Amino acid sequence: MSNFLGGAEISARTEMLGLTNQLQNAEMQAQKAENTGGAKSADKVKKVAVEFESIFLGYMLKQMRKTVPDDPLFGNSTAKDIFYDMHYDNMAKEMAKAGGIGLATILYNQLSKMDGNTQK
Repeated sequence: MSNFLGGAEISARTEMLGLTNQLQNAEMQAQKAENTGGAKSADKVKKVAVEFESIFLGYMLKQMRKTVPDDPLFGNSTAKDIFYDMHYDNMAKEMAKAGGIGLATILYNQLSKMDGNTQK
């Protein structure tokens, strides 16, 4: 079956599985935060919004990297791909914590309206 699929399709499916896993982890963390009851509802919504922006930014960075030609000095290796993926995930988390592109704020404002919370 894998011989039937093209390399690009396999790569896309692998990425989608990775994104699905990240979203499931974010949902589990949000559920844990909800169950602890220590944080306010607004804090939970803000945390999930920042996590979502982090996932979005990570995906965007990885797609942008695909447009850059491979470096002939380092070649093409699985280790390099893993390093870049980890680097972009961490960079995306830091970008989202620092304010990112504003997606978390927009999500927070929208979700807090739906939840009945006041905006900060």
